[in-house]
Order: sequence, then structure tokens, then C-alpha cells
Amino acid sequence: MVDILHTPTIMLSSFVTLVIFAAFFGFAWRQERKSLELLLWSLAFAIGAVGFVLLTLRGDGYNFITISLGNALAVLGLAMIWLGLRAFDNQPLKIASALVGPLLWIVVTYSSDYVRESVTSRIVLYSILIFAYSALIAHEIFRSENFRKLPSSYIVAFVFATHGLLYLARIPLILIWPLAGNTAAGTSQPLWYQLLTFELFFHSLAGGFAFFAMVKERTQQRYKLASETDALTGVPNRRSFLAQLETHLATQPAKGALLYLDIDHFKVINDRYGHAVGDQVLVEFAGILSKAVPRDALIARMGGEEFAACLPQADRADAIAIADSIRTALEARRLSTTKGVLSATVSIGIAFADRHEDVHAIISAADAALYAAKAAGRNSVWSEDPSGVPQFAAGSIAPAETAATLLSLSPARISAATRRPTGS
Repeated sequence: MVDILHTPTIMLSSFVTLVIFAAFFGFAWRQERKSLELLLWSLAFAIGAVGFVLLTLRGDGYNFITISLGNALAVLGLAMIWLGLRAFDNQPLKIASALVGPLLWIVVTYSSDYVRESVTSRIVLYSILIFAYSALIAHEIFRSENFRKLPSSYIVAFVFATHGLLYLARIPLILIWPLAGNTAAGTSQPLWYQLLTFELFFHSLAGGFAFFAMVKERTQQRYKLASETDALTGVPNRRSFLAQLETHLATQPAKGALLYLDIDHFKVINDRYGHAVGDQVLVEFAGILSKAVPRDALIARMGGEEFAACLPQADRADAIAIADSIRTALEARRLSTTKGVLSATVSIGIAFADRHEDVHAIISAADAALYAAKAAGRNSVWSEDPSGVPQFAAGSIAPAETAATLLSLSPARISAATRRPTGS
């Protein structure tokens, strides 16, 4: 048999590739020490490289260092790639599961006379182990929602799933088309063995680049999330909310409601209790808002003590009920401070998507309803009626006050309202 592919050259190329990726991931980890996956992947490629060196030193017979330890390190490298994926996904590391394969290989090849002397039996066992860990890697990708957000993760899954299946295919091939003695360098081997050795080089190269792409995509997602998230409360910020609201109105213009919310007397809270307590109130309210709205809702901190919520599927009754549940939840919340127990309230204005063509119009209407709630005494929910005039919907306000306020608020004044009453 003639070597169409020069196996030693391929093995050397695989070794160099593994060393380069081990160095790259090692340098990346030094710059980002909290990313355990970078360290695990660096060690995985380094261990795999050492395993390759030992395997290239194989002779015609069994040797513990080159056969048992060399292949065990190759399996361990693959297992550590799996551990790195779990660390990347913030999952608990399964150290025992990662070590069982390499240890099984060492025990069986060292203790069994038949396996030590049979190249075919060793290839069957090794192929099963490589398939098992490759399948674990592919499964880790497909089971996690976090990985599904990263397009390059599918490349990782494909590369390792294909790698595992090809190694599984070695089992029938070794039985149908046996090797020519040992796999030591210089021995001509069947074409299938040469091609699978080349696949090992391609797998190392494609896998390493795919991991780098996945890390880069995650970093970009983090920057994007940070640019769209309010740092204090953890909810989306104004820019992100307006973009999502615009998309909703463009795709479903006649559905949903917009809530505009403003914590009452927030300046007084800051002045009396301090800004740290004021920040705590904002965080508490963001939590209340997040829990009260449906899962498909869009929420945001619009700035200062103002928040907004888009309820894509809510009708008038639903929107008012949700708004009042938010109001009552904050009213019932008590915060212990060094200056006593603090309670806060919120005023809410509601506008409906079926009455407004664009983002600015619906926000202006919700803002006018919020202004009416503030002017009427706060701690209440107001919504625009079919004619566009704000009306009382829910909250702690006397009916007489409601009627008087409605009489004093003309549509022109409401539409032009852009500022809050003194003290917010």
C-alpha cells in the first residue's frame, strides 16, 4: 500500500495547530482571568499537543508512555474542551465524567494483554471514547439556549459531531480493512486511515477557529447588552426600548398599550433619605415592574425615576389591571432605612396603540395621561379615553377630585404637557 497522504506530516501539522491555539487561548485567559473556559481550552489544546508528540514516537510494539499515556492525553484534551463549553455556559463542571474516559483507556490498555497486543481492539476502544466525548460536546451546544444565540456555536457542534461520527465509522472499517501492522510512522496504512488522520488536522484547525469566533460573538453580545441596559436597575434603557417599541408598532400597529410610570416625590426621597436609598427604590420598582408585566412585555427605565412598559397584547381592561397591580405593589412595599421606614407610590399614564401611528405620538399620549395623574394627586392610574382625553382609571383619588381635574384639563393642555408638577 502507498501513502497518498504523508501521515507523519499531517500529525506534525496537527501538533503545530494545537500548540498555536493553546498559546492563543492562554494569552486570552491572562487578559480575562475570570473566563475559566479560556484556561480550560488552552490546557485542552496543550494536552492534546503533548499527546500527539507521544503518539508520533510509537514503535512496533506496546509502550505505556506512547500508547497508554499518549492516547489518554488525546482523550483528556477532548474531555477538557467539553468542560470548557460547560464553563462557557456557566454550568457546573463534571470533572469525574471528564476523567473517566482517559482513566478507562489507561487501565484497559495497561492491564489487558489482549488489548495491548491488538491494534484493532485499541482502535475500537479509542474510537468509542472519542465518539462519546464528541457527542457530549455537540449535545452541550444543542441543549443550551445561550449557545443558540451564537451562530458560530453551530459550527462547533457540526465539527465535533462529524468528528465523533467519523471515529465511530473507524470500527467497521478496521474490521473490514485492517491496518498493516502498527500505526507507527513509516508504515503504509489503508486509505481510510490516512484520510481520517487528515480529518484530525482539519478538526483541530476548524475547532480552534470556531471557539475563537464563539468567544468573539459572546463579547459582542455583552457589549451590545451593556449599551442597551440600564446599569442601576438591569432593565433595558431608553434607546433599546424605543427601538423595540418602534418595531412593535410597525408590525402590530393596532395592538397593545403603553404604560408610562413615574415614581412620586422622588426628589423628596433623595433629599430626605439620600441618593443611595433613592437608588434602592429604583431597583425595587424595576423588580416590581418586571414581575407584574407579561413575559412578552417590553420594559425600560426611561431616565431618572421614569419607566415605561409596552404590553403588546393587552386591551384596555388588561392594561389598567396590570398598571394598578404595579401601583398597589409599590404602595405596599416597605423599605427599612437608617432614617426610618420608607414607602413610595407611583403615577401611571396609559395610551393605546390603535390610536397612534408612531412612537412619538403614543409616548406623548401616555405622558399626557401621566401628567393628569400627577396633577390629580398622584398614586393613580390614568388612561386616554376614546376621544384622547385622559381619564381616571384606578388608584387612590376621590371621585370629586377626578371630576374637577377632568374639567380643568383641556385636550390642548394635555397634548402639550411635557413636564411634571413640582416634586414629581
